[in-house]
Amino acid sequence: MAEELIIQCDSQGNILGPISKLKAHAEGFREKNTHYATWSMILSTSGKYGIQLKNPKKHDKHGAGKWDMGVAGHNCYHSKNGILNPIDFSETLLKEAQEEVGLNVKVITSLQEFLQLAKIYLTSSSSSSKKVQQPDIQQPIAFFFEKFHYQTEINNEYVGLAFILTPTTKLEFKDQEVVDFQWLSPKELSEFLKENKNYCGPLPLVFKKAEKFRKKYLQ
Repeated sequence: MAEELIIQCDSQGNILGPISKLKAHAEGFREKNTHYATWSMILSTSGKYGIQLKNPKKHDKHGAGKWDMGVAGHNCYHSKNGILNPIDFSETLLKEAQEEVGLNVKVITSLQEFLQLAKIYLTSSSSSSKKVQQPDIQQPIAFFFEKFHYQTEINNEYVGLAFILTPTTKLEFKDQEVVDFQWLSPKELSEFLKENKNYCGPLPLVFKKAEKFRKKYLQ
């Protein structure tokens, strides 16, 4: 099996080139060298955030068996005609959402378009009408609302952060990276983070950023 290559970059997100995932995560190296990561929070149209439980057998010690944000993954390279091409944040999100939880997400690049669609999704969800939803509001939609450098004692990543709005909560753990999933209201997730310690370090920050976005645009 070929070694997985991910995107090494500087703290501003400027791509330096490919690096093996194993090397990027090696102790002593990961703290000083930055690589791309795609993160997201998933909100159902019923107003609940989804968090995943990582497979304890398929992750390093910093994430194994812990609760984490809705969907996340590393930006990799794909090879075409012998040439390595970096995978951008949108393509990475589509791949990870499909593989981890079975969601076929559509990435919207315009904030205005995302908000217009979100309004339709949320209005349809809250309506008391028994009309069947139209096909165009069945697919989860996503918008990348922030890019930033995230660095701690054990993390050093340049992050593309997306907000996913989904009308469906039916999931499928296709690649076995995820073993469980739960849907929590903002209040419930806030309490969960206060009462539990078994979660990945970035989760509180990502939840805070997602809530800021939701309150500004989706209330």
